[in-house]
Amino acid sequence: MKLKDKVALITGGGRGIGKAVALDYAREGAKIAICSRTGAEIETAAKEIKALGTECLAVECDVSLEEPVSKLVEKVQERFGRIDVLINNAGVMIRPAPVAETEVKKWDYTMAVNLRGPFLVTKAVLPLMMRRKSGAIINVSSSIGRGAYANFAAYATSKWGIEGFTQTLAAEVGSYNIRVNSVEPGYVATKLTGYRGSTPESVTGVFVFLATDESGGITGRMLSSSGWKSELKK
Repeated sequence: MKLKDKVALITGGGRGIGKAVALDYAREGAKIAICSRTGAEIETAAKEIKALGTECLAVECDVSLEEPVSKLVEKVQERFGRIDVLINNAGVMIRPAPVAETEVKKWDYTMAVNLRGPFLVTKAVLPLMMRRKSGAIINVSSSIGRGAYANFAAYATSKWGIEGFTQTLAAEVGSYNIRVNSVEPGYVATKLTGYRGSTPESVTGVFVFLATDESGGITGRMLSSSGWKSELKK
């Protein structure tokens, strides 16, 4: 029960990595809040989480919109009184295309969900964490956020942005005892990958670690789901 009584908010928690992490957190004793744009998905996920004997709040929310995000955080605060862990997991990927052929509306859509979304949710959650002088924020990144991959400009730019956001925020809120890190989960079988790759359940270990008090002092880092233990020794 490494996360006993901690409250975790997980965006994109209806399926894939978000759902797998929510279930693992529940097994470790955390109280869970999940959100997604698809109400049916998060309600199904919430039932599975509650079956593990923990509380779960499911809220339909588009993280790219300021007002719904504010209401989301208000609902979590009203239900649980605090947020100890935030996982910015919600993300989208458009069909690969050269920059010259990328539609502006699809570029904007990618930035809205993958970059504006984490900013909005984090901005809404931070005052709660800052008042308590405690918290852990985990942003889901990608190997594409550190390397060049042709035809993935929109997704890559959003994830490079997440890396800059993670490191800058870590420098800003360290004095409040708030840790900010990113996770590169690898090639995972989710909707984004056409359900090819490793199972979402196989990548949750690093998310659990970064949410526990064991990770105190670790901030501004990008850790991979497969090699995070050895990366911490560097």
